[in-house]
Amino acid sequence: MKIIEKLLNSSHIIYPSNLKGNKLKQKVEDIFQQRNQGFVGKFVSQDEFEAYDKWTYITWYVPNFKRKTAYLKGKIIDSGEGTSMMLNTRPNPVISILPILIVIVGIITILAAKSYNEDNKTFILGLFIIAVGILFYLMGMFLRNRLRKNFKKSFNL
Repeated sequence: MKIIEKLLNSSHIIYPSNLKGNKLKQKVEDIFQQRNQGFVGKFVSQDEFEAYDKWTYITWYVPNFKRKTAYLKGKIIDSGEGTSMMLNTRPNPVISILPILIVIVGIITILAAKSYNEDNKTFILGLFIIAVGILFYLMGMFLRNRLRKNFKKSFNL
């Protein structure tokens, strides 16, 4: 499970808070009301909320297709020891899955070039394809961390 989360560029973090559950929830709602943040959010249940980056990955509307660059799901956990926020951040699913597929295509291209004794151009093309996949993965990390950093900055975590 951890390997799949790492491959899909997902991150789980728990932040303790000195605020009680209702006060923390009110603080989250107040921050979601502000328009000058780098993200937009809302509560989806009593103690769970979602936020997403204001940047869009795809500008045109496609039904049932996630268009924002990064997503955050949070849950306010009230325990006997205090209140904490559990955050799950991830980049757009396309940015998560595309690098894996691109690297696989690059590896297949390299293996095909070596097994059929093709020229070095095919081998170099495979290396280039793998480099593009790695760049997409790093872009996903940047977008995920950008959303988490903006969220943390808003809450002074």
